[in-house]
Parts: sequence; C-alpha cells; structure tokens
Amino acid sequence: MIEISNSEDFFRYQKQLKVIPFTQSEAWYGMKVAKGATARFFIDAKANTSLAVWGVESRVPLFNSVIFRISGEARDVEVDEKTVKVFYSKLASLFKAVELDSNTKYKVDIEIGLRRAGYKRPIGVFSCPLTFENNLVGEQSRNRRWKRSVKLAVKAKLVVKEVSNPDNTHINDFVEMFKEMSKTKEMTHVVSHEEISSLLAHSSIKLYAIVTPREEVLAYRLVQVHNDYAYDVFAANSNKSREYKGATYLLMEQLFKSLKDKGVVYFDFGRIPPSNHSTDKIYEFKIGARGEKVQYNGEWVNYKSLTMEILVFLYKYFKLKKQRY
Repeated sequence: MIEISNSEDFFRYQKQLKVIPFTQSEAWYGMKVAKGATARFFIDAKANTSLAVWGVESRVPLFNSVIFRISGEARDVEVDEKTVKVFYSKLASLFKAVELDSNTKYKVDIEIGLRRAGYKRPIGVFSCPLTFENNLVGEQSRNRRWKRSVKLAVKAKLVVKEVSNPDNTHINDFVEMFKEMSKTKEMTHVVSHEEISSLLAHSSIKLYAIVTPREEVLAYRLVQVHNDYAYDVFAANSNKSREYKGATYLLMEQLFKSLKDKGVVYFDFGRIPPSNHSTDKIYEFKIGARGEKVQYNGEWVNYKSLTMEILVFLYKYFKLKKQRY
C-alpha cells in the first residue's frame, strides 16, 4: 500500500480503474473539501493499480485518536483476496480506528480479505447495503404503477431537461427543494449551496430537472457518470411536485433514456432502505423500475479499542439519531 500525498496524483492513478462509485469520485472529494474535511489518499500500487481509496479523518477528543472513514472504494473489476488483505491490513496499522462503508457490488473475495485483515461488521449498521441496478440497454420492463404514473405526467405536459450549464439559480433552487423534501420526509440531512456547487463543477456530474408547461421546476436529480456506469447521487423534490402525479417517475424515465443515449449501460439507484417504517416508501418507488437487486460490500470496521467502538456507536445512535439497518 502506498499513500499519495496530493489529490491530483491520486485521481490520476484512480482513472485507471473500472469501478469508481460516486463517493470515491473527484467530484465527491471536492464537496467534502468544501465542507472543510481533511482527506488522505491510498493505492495498492503505482504500476497496475487495482485498488484506490480516499477517506476523511475524524478526531475523537476523548481518546485523542483519529477515525479514518472511507465511503466506497475504487477498484479493478476483479480484486483478489490477497490484495485486499494486504492493503487494508496496512491501512489499519496507521489509525486507531478505520470505518469502511462500501457501496460497490458485493464480492466474496473482498469480504474474506477484509476479515483476514482484522475487520469486522460494526456493532451497529447505519446504512442499508442494498441497491437496484438497472440495465439501460436491456429490455425496459416497469411495474404498472410506474407506467401509469409516467402517463399521468406526460398528460400534464411535464418536460424533463438536462441542465447543461447550471448556475446559481439552479443551485439555490436545488438546495431549497432539498430542504423542503427533508422537512416533509423528516430527514436529518440537508445540503448546502457550497456542496452542490462543488459537485456541479465536475463534468462527471449531470443535473436533470422536470418542469411544468410554465417552466416551473418541480424536481431535480443529480447523477454521476463514469465510463458505462451511472450513480444516483441526490434527489430534490419540491412540495409543488406532489400536485403533479407521476412527476418523479417521468423524471427518472427520461433520465434513463438520456443516459442510455450517452452510452451508459448500468444505473445504480443508490441505496434502497426496505423496512417497516417510512423509508420503505423509497424502496416502493425504486422497485417500480424493475432493476436487479444488488448487495454492496457494506460496512466494516477495524477498532483497536472496543470501548472506543462502543462509545462511537452510542454517539451515532443516541446523539446523531441514525437509523439502524
């Protein structure tokens, strides 16, 4: 394992890799930096790089320690167990705690490599390791609700547009819609102007909008495109969109078509949270596109101190009120 001292060199090595989830992209890194995060960069080798990660340091004052948090990992299509074991063993030796939340498709060899490197499933899992993957060039078969909703949106003469040159007006609209949506759905997360602006500064990030015949924007969708793969990044739906049945369905249907025309083959719908509470509505919406159910590698941790791990779990669950999965 090699630590790369600057982001420019790291992302040059990363570009060799086939699989780059949006949380490991240069655009996502730029967003984290805009929020004041401190990142570090690691690759398995400079020649024939097969694994590359960057993560963010979070200090734990009580223990005078740093937790190194990684979201996803960029990798070659096939990464063997030994490469994973060696890489993550060396990474763990640099920190008193490492947290990995992987949103790349599950591979048995990766789990074996992580376990042999001393990583375990965390005490509390706070992100559901499931998604839908849609093949955009295959036969498109939606469920009846999806088809019916699309027809209603078309009848209302709603139009989907890719925003080629987003400006401050689009960014401000997106942020305000996201706030509306968060309040309505009782979400704790919000996004800032700086975050969205930073994401849109990168060519890999695409912004789509659905508008009324009067050009009033009802909803936005941010996606990341890398090679033949696209990821759902952020959605922002206004309260007004509820007055137009099927708006979000038509937005996604036309987005799929646009991505297919760009040469994209697969669309990762982002995490799905099937459950017995309100988040199940997200699952119900996304299942309508009839994608393949896919499991991510999910959450893994390597804590040198069990006490520290327990206290961090309690902080996440009781203070941050994160949903367990």
